[in-house]
Amino acid sequence: MPGGTTIRAYAKINLTLEVLGVRPDGYHALRSVVMPVSLFDTVRLEKASDVTSDYPGEGDISVKAARAILPPGAGVRISLDKAIPEGGGLGGGSADAAAVLVALNEMYSLGLGVDRLAQIASSVGSDVPALVLSRYAGAVVMEGRGEKVSPLGVSPGRLLHIVLANPRVHASTKEVFARCSSHMAQNPEILYNMREALASSDRGKISEALANDLSGAAAALHPEIASAAERLGAVVNSRVSMTGSGATVFALAESPETADAAVAALEAEGFWAKHVTNECPVV
Repeated sequence: MPGGTTIRAYAKINLTLEVLGVRPDGYHALRSVVMPVSLFDTVRLEKASDVTSDYPGEGDISVKAARAILPPGAGVRISLDKAIPEGGGLGGGSADAAAVLVALNEMYSLGLGVDRLAQIASSVGSDVPALVLSRYAGAVVMEGRGEKVSPLGVSPGRLLHIVLANPRVHASTKEVFARCSSHMAQNPEILYNMREALASSDRGKISEALANDLSGAAAALHPEIASAAERLGAVVNSRVSMTGSGATVFALAESPETADAAVAALEAEGFWAKHVTNECPVV
């Protein structure tokens, strides 16, 4: 059965992440500013008679995404070339699933709009709707358990050089959420401050607006996260935040040279590290 395509699945960072309570369905209520970055997995899709993936673990969510969108009788073989660390809070599996939805919509000429794709994505995984919409809109606001997404409406007028650092531990999302405390009430200043900071394109203001309610719980479970944050802050000389439920931390560097030097220093100390930017192609 001929027909196939290759698509990039972009990682994300959570510029803000607020935990606002526990919903009746047991999920935590969240609000987060999610921004795609230039780190990506490569997803290859070929039309087939069934839905399969050559990648264990995170491949399962890609298969779930394919089954959620494909018409009866259609199939696809999914091949993943992974560059996004698993269990790092960078949305690797969710990014793959989002890319599968977008690509299959085109491959099978389904004609679904982005709102419908995001709706289907909500049945696949909590981060998937945000990673679908961010392919079209850049930074997005994610709410609820992740099923409510909307464009942030602003983007930096400059390229941001971001250093990611991971202490090579796998942070369990379930365990981190089990240990976190909830505000139970929204603080409108967190979203407002990040929106204003991004609109200003001021690196310092964006750094000051970073927030993640899961940082303390993640560091309590994995002290290595706190160590990675301390070293990253020292080599970049900037405020550090964590993305998702960890274990990756990140900071905005003053220049690409500063970012590259930080990556080299962190890798020499045994950390996984990467220099990424906020500007990456979207659909």
